[in-house]
Amino acid sequence: MPPRFLVDECTYQETIEFLRDLGFDVIRVQDLGLRGASDREVLIKAQQLGRVLLTNDLRFADIRRYPPSSHGGVIILRLKNYSSVADVHSVLRDLLDKEKHFRGALFIVYQL
Repeated sequence: MPPRFLVDECTYQETIEFLRDLGFDVIRVQDLGLRGASDREVLIKAQQLGRVLLTNDLRFADIRRYPPSSHGGVIILRLKNYSSVADVHSVLRDLLDKEKHFRGALFIVYQL
């Protein structure tokens, strides 16, 4: 079963559309009335819904605060600037093509 995503409010709309165009089920935190919610609330909601959290927020990389066993997976997208979106999408597509197990995993996708 392909991953389903809960997308944090800091994620570009272009990335949401990119994932939907690839056929992924994507919900935004705004759609759930969670705009401005704490990181912990967002991660708990992703876990409750069985979704991988997609975010730009590096705070989710703190495995002491968010241990891998506590979530269904986190993908952090780091963009140096808006022009790198296509490059990050390319790497994200490769990750989604190759990786099948997201539960408890932390992925950080960025442009060098």
